[in-house]
Amino acid sequence: VAAKYGCNSNLNNQPVSQLDFARSLNTCLGKIEPMLAQQPTSVTAGDLEVIKRLTQEFRAQLTEVDGRITSADQKIAQAQASQFSTTTKLKGEAIFNVNGALSGSNSNNLAFGDRVRLLFETSFNGKDRLWTRLGTGNQPGISGNLKNGPTGEGSQVSEFNVNNSVGLDWLAYQFPVGSTNAYVAAFNGIHVDYAPSYSPNFDDFTGGNGALSNFAESSPIYKIGGGAGVGTSIPIAENGLKSVTVGYLSGSANSPTAGKGLFNGDSALLGQLNFKLGDKLEAGLTYVNSYHTGTNPIYGFGAAGIGLTGTSQANLSTAGGGTSANSYGAQVAYKASDTLALNGFALNTKANNGTIGKQDIWSYGAGLSLPNVDGKGSLIGLLVGAEPYVGGAGSTPLHFEGFYKYKFNDSFSVTPGLIYLTSPNQTSGNNALIGVVRTTFTF
Repeated sequence: VAAKYGCNSNLNNQPVSQLDFARSLNTCLGKIEPMLAQQPTSVTAGDLEVIKRLTQEFRAQLTEVDGRITSADQKIAQAQASQFSTTTKLKGEAIFNVNGALSGSNSNNLAFGDRVRLLFETSFNGKDRLWTRLGTGNQPGISGNLKNGPTGEGSQVSEFNVNNSVGLDWLAYQFPVGSTNAYVAAFNGIHVDYAPSYSPNFDDFTGGNGALSNFAESSPIYKIGGGAGVGTSIPIAENGLKSVTVGYLSGSANSPTAGKGLFNGDSALLGQLNFKLGDKLEAGLTYVNSYHTGTNPIYGFGAAGIGLTGTSQANLSTAGGGTSANSYGAQVAYKASDTLALNGFALNTKANNGTIGKQDIWSYGAGLSLPNVDGKGSLIGLLVGAEPYVGGAGSTPLHFEGFYKYKFNDSFSVTPGLIYLTSPNQTSGNNALIGVVRTTFTF
């Protein structure tokens, strides 16, 4: 009978305990019952007599098995209901980067460095996300050694130098509130975590699968401010004005000392109108009100240094005295097809520095990207523009960038490319050419 109806073969002349036999019989009954309901004649009268006899003989054991199954189901349901973490996923990225200034540098040496990230992505209810990222690296900025002086121009996304010591690199939580998602960053939050940047294929959110440079990645307006804070995008309509994005980030939120804290130190308040102008065309209008203490750069994610993009004059990183700024940006993205996208941006920052007074800062750029150019996920990117510079002071610093990310598989890509800078730090002469070969592993 067991073999005929696809039941456990242990029912056929094998030495088993009564309880094990009852378990197998219980499984067999579960298979025969649907057959009787659908096709009563599929089970012979003789087989029915055998099944009836076995059921009566092992009624006590079947009751025990059924009781154990019911108890186990209850315990599993209780464990699932009280489970603290639904799931935690581990994601990682490792970058091996070879770069060098082929011209325009004080030392045209090749450098080989790394950056590694481990991201723990946790959800407690399936709709929220807790991001905990560890990071390390030993890649200093090549732009700090250009002949026209240290500058944020040409700095690369992969640059991160902590002498390969491991530490917390990002901590943030996103959760639903009504029809929108709230974003709360406790450490190293940036505006593109919650605001669309209109930079398809170039912007990998500081990862190693998009543009080579911070400037080409997205408009410099998204580099104004960073740290701890909140942000959200409020949906409006399917077309036209699609949503409104608001957010606030502080670079010194954790410090209780004078001139720092959540509202008294480096900070940036962002507001953005997001438009859907067609199936292929989107645009954004952005305003950022920011304050930068001491010599901290304007375009530097709220941290100290020479800036992630822009000339030293535009970042006011050598002036001191603190800087207040109002920045206005426009971004547009046009996805012509699955293999062609265009994007552009323009930025004006009205800055007031405590030492040198008012400054008018400009930046703009246009990009063309060819995703999936070989049908395997490879990417060609070309961008030209001007990194943030002070208007009417010296030469306009143009930025030309081209790269080809060759994707071997979903976990491995190699991206060779060139970055050409005219008039670094708004000084003519000593144009810089930077060569890069970036290898990215993701898992």
